[in-house]
Amino acid sequence: MTFLRALTILTLAWLIFEPNPAISLVVYVLIGVQIIAWLWPRIARQQIAWQRQAPPALSPNEPGEVIITITYRGRLPLPYLVVSEDIPPALSAAARKQWVISLSPGQQHVLRYTVQGRQRGLYWLGPLQMSIGTVLDLGEVQLAEQQQTPLTIVPIVVPLPSLDLPAGLPYSHERRRLSLFDDPAQKIGVRPYRSGDSPRRIDWKTSARLGELQVRELAPAIARETLIALEFSETAYRGRFARDDRERAIIATASLATALINRRQPVGMCSNGYDPLTEEPVAPLPPAADLDHLREILVRLGRLEPAPDGTVIDTLTDSELGLIWGGTLIIITAALDQRWLVSLTALVQRGLRVTVALVAPGSTDILQARRYGIAAYRIDRTGAVISEV
Repeated sequence: MTFLRALTILTLAWLIFEPNPAISLVVYVLIGVQIIAWLWPRIARQQIAWQRQAPPALSPNEPGEVIITITYRGRLPLPYLVVSEDIPPALSAAARKQWVISLSPGQQHVLRYTVQGRQRGLYWLGPLQMSIGTVLDLGEVQLAEQQQTPLTIVPIVVPLPSLDLPAGLPYSHERRRLSLFDDPAQKIGVRPYRSGDSPRRIDWKTSARLGELQVRELAPAIARETLIALEFSETAYRGRFARDDRERAIIATASLATALINRRQPVGMCSNGYDPLTEEPVAPLPPAADLDHLREILVRLGRLEPAPDGTVIDTLTDSELGLIWGGTLIIITAALDQRWLVSLTALVQRGLRVTVALVAPGSTDILQARRYGIAAYRIDRTGAVISEV
């Protein structure tokens, strides 16, 4: 019970036992003040709007600013407004931010704080809670948001100079017929000059020897597409270090995608993991080579959670690979599953270059994969792909 209510009850009792116009006036004033104090914040709550602005994704240890804008459209001032924001412990040393502000009619107030992610994952900012009160009555009205704001911390990317990329991985152009592009470094012969040929392709030495203009005929070339298939189920990664192994697999996926796209090679990604934001299995991304595509890959890897069961091979079997002839399929997993060899061999026979990168390979996994014509590599403790002779 507040002081005003206690005073009102005492004054009302006094009025009952000793009727007096002055006391009656005091009772009416006290009751009217409390009614106004009760209605004031309840009317004001309908005039308050707020909006949170936060970066959708951050790199590990990258600071990001969160901005909360509170707008008050009421006609009466708000003496105090208590604002509190819950923050995941992984993003800030303080689990909650709290402010006490006052608002004038039509005023807009901006609150800011900084977050910094240290571990990959999907985090939720909020909920934002506000308490509206008055000076005369401490009874507060609570406001809370219904929808929190997601923030993704993307995985660590191992820079290209620190990657021990084996020379066997096809990170160059691939010959193929019926291409719209020609590789000027690969000459396959000469032919007579035809109207419309570029003067730059004239072979002057051969033209002088034959007595008529000859032009160089070049081998067509296309950029080889790469699809990275990340195995991310709980059944594939076992043992005491299963969580660490999964994180290293994600780092390897992010690092390979970044290295290839920085070389303007189209890269796609698929996984049997779970996306907690959409509450569905992660959607596959077809190969592309722009930076927006790379950001989307990193964000999806940042949100990825392990599926309870299933394999990424099932995903490849049930959906189109989206790879052209001569494309590369890189499967990242813990160890080589013997049941996969038949499926992977069939992909090799279809003209794809299949590669496996293993986080915790068995003693014979690397040699056995190569025996089936599948390039195999190991992922070290940092998430880098290294060649194992």
